[in-house]
Amino acid sequence: MFLLTVLLVSLLMFVVYQLAVSSVEPQAEKLKNRVAFLSEELSALSARYKRKQAQIAIAEREADVFRGANSLLRSKESEHQAKLSLVQSELDFFRRLAGASAKQTGLAIYAAELISTDSDRVFQFILTLTQNIRSASVIDGQAHIRIEGTLNDRPVTLTWPQVTDGTTPEPLFQFKYFQQLEGYLALPEEFYPRRLRVTLEVQGQREPVVHAFDWAELVADPWENQLSPTE
Repeated sequence: MFLLTVLLVSLLMFVVYQLAVSSVEPQAEKLKNRVAFLSEELSALSARYKRKQAQIAIAEREADVFRGANSLLRSKESEHQAKLSLVQSELDFFRRLAGASAKQTGLAIYAAELISTDSDRVFQFILTLTQNIRSASVIDGQAHIRIEGTLNDRPVTLTWPQVTDGTTPEPLFQFKYFQQLEGYLALPEEFYPRRLRVTLEVQGQREPVVHAFDWAELVADPWENQLSPTE
């Protein structure tokens, strides 16, 4: 009886083992095939990723080259525009001297410049005076410079002695076609300039020539202030 029981148990275990092996082996084969397929897919994706990285690197280098070329073109264009503006300004200057422009006759201030210095209270001024060639005579006179602004929140007008050392005479001019007047203006503390007013008194001429310029515009871009309206 005991031997029969042992035999039956052994037979049962053999049957269970066969059933287990027969169900596991197909699953294992399927998993093996799945792993192989996923490995191939991973390899393909990795290769595609590397190709995309290479394409991106090439595109970035091309973009860098394009940006560099674009920057160079803008720089060249700016230089060209600056040269063109200078030539146009010089052409306009000589046209005025020749009397080819109806905007100016006789004595006038062609341009006024204010140049900053190491001190925020001291500025160099340059006045370019012109007379068209048709006048064809030497003129002489004196320039009177006034600075309008505010001091302690009150409007004031500073005269030449107040913005210089007090001993330097006001600029004199004598020319036939054009002349530049230069000098320095020292502003007192707490004074805020608004306008530069220049009066040209010519010997033998009753009416003076007066021009007023916006101070801030002169400091920002003096050549935009050619021939401001006479007052």
